[in-house]
Amino acid sequence: MADKAPPKTFTVVATVDDPLTADRLVDGLVALELDAFHRGRAGASTDTFGAISRGYWEVLVPSEALARAEAAVREELEQIAKEADENAKAAEEEAMSGENPVES
Repeated sequence: MADKAPPKTFTVVATVDDPLTADRLVDGLVALELDAFHRGRAGASTDTFGAISRGYWEVLVPSEALARAEAAVREELEQIAKEADENAKAAEEEAMSGENPVES
């Protein structure tokens, strides 16, 4: 028992609003050979008549890899924001062009 390695401790490196972003962040961290996973939080109410709270996802990494993971997550979130802006602009241009097919 004395030679048994202590268990890893994990730390939240990011909190995001949707599971697809969480998946993308985890995939990026795993590609960097970091252990990573996400878990869904909230999203339900214990009050039968109350509103359902909005869910969120935590992305976790080993505590010793937190600094490296923070940098990678920051870059990936910047890329996601850039892509969102580009996609919104492309959608707006498409809508203004009148090229959208109309079902009859």
